Amino acid sequence: MRFIAPWILLVGTIALRGETMQERMAAYVRSYADAGLFSGVVVVSKDNSVVYQEAFGLADRALNVPNTARSKFHIASLTKPITAVGVLRLVEQGKLRLDDHLSTFVPDFPGGDKITVEKLLTHYSGLGDASAAADYNEWSRFPQTTALLVERAKKTSPESKPGTHYFYSNSNYHILAFIIEKQSGQSYGDFLAKEIFQPFGMSNTGHQASDSAIVQHLVHGYNPAGATDFENAPYLDWTSKTGNGSLYSTAEDLLRFHLALQDGKLLRPETLRASYGFDRRDRTVGMFWFRRQRFGHRSVFVNGSSRGFKAHFERFIDDNVAIIVLSNLYLASPSIIAEDLAAILFDKAVTRPKPARLSKDDLKKYEGSFRFGADYFVKNAPIKVEAHLDYLGMVNRETGFTIPLVPIEGGSFFDRSFWSFVRFEKHKLIYRNGNTDYIAARE
Repeated sequence: MRFIAPWILLVGTIALRGETMQERMAAYVRSYADAGLFSGVVVVSKDNSVVYQEAFGLADRALNVPNTARSKFHIASLTKPITAVGVLRLVEQGKLRLDDHLSTFVPDFPGGDKITVEKLLTHYSGLGDASAAADYNEWSRFPQTTALLVERAKKTSPESKPGTHYFYSNSNYHILAFIIEKQSGQSYGDFLAKEIFQPFGMSNTGHQASDSAIVQHLVHGYNPAGATDFENAPYLDWTSKTGNGSLYSTAEDLLRFHLALQDGKLLRPETLRASYGFDRRDRTVGMFWFRRQRFGHRSVFVNGSSRGFKAHFERFIDDNVAIIVLSNLYLASPSIIAEDLAAILFDKAVTRPKPARLSKDDLKKYEGSFRFGADYFVKNAPIKVEAHLDYLGMVNRETGFTIPLVPIEGGSFFDRSFWSFVRFEKHKLIYRNGNTDYIAARE
């Protein structure tokens, strides 16, 4: 029996022409869920009204419990804009200034006299990422305080001089959580609950300060296994991500967060405008939102990624549009789904590549050893490409970590885990993630 990648089910459902926008959106997202590429909740809102909302897949695969609108997901880096709003509320209350230096709060922090709160918010601090350290998988399994997380940031080598370059570092938001606690006199979770969650009806959002706490309707997270299967995500104590990825929420609560921002209830208009960063030429991001224009409309967005979970939150700020996709599969589909739902909302075409079938003999032609450069996610990673029955395996020769690659039309391959595309040219493999090509030379 031949192995058929389940995402082949997407064929025939990508070109959607339902009778209504809601039907087009529903058919589109269902195609991903039916293909095993999405499990979670989707909400699309415009002008304070929900345009489309639906839940897919299982919150608990062992017990066969379905996801619902009440399902709570770990939202990973969608935590960051909420942390940023907490910091900005302290600024508005006069308890903090954007130009305050880190040395004010942590006197012995290396270079802290050159790092401001604003640089931490925008990832221009130059700090390295303690979450990328070799021992992260070990210490992230144990409870952490914000003071301990600051100590880890101290010991992490910097990436650049403060203020000179953008570098995405989770350590920035560990430190901001510590500053929130220091300036508010409350724990990080209690401060956010008092300042944001309770006043604005976000009753299903919180910081998991203790793994012993029972959180009703909190879903389980799953990682991909092989080309089509899933397994339980590795254990993580969420306090190891305090400030940058420790919150859980529902899609409905994140919509309430969006509306509170749009209505000027969470932040003053001038503070909110500054947080988006569109007016600054010396910053490529806001505090903390990525920013861009799509279909001639300004948007701010953030995506999240943690063991067993992926998420995407995009807000078209001039149109009062929010698109929220939360998933308990460690697959990059939420960002793709959110972007295409925006296209449907603005009546733009949605197209996706189609799969192809290759024999094992055809696949063997791609086999070989390659090595990526220093710009790849794992610097200078040595890989081996192996042919399987219906797909390729891209294996890290040092760690054994394997990325399954499913053939698609045009001679390329699809990596479902990171939603990337691979093509082979003479003497090299090209791994495309987003708009970036990473080259691995054949050895």
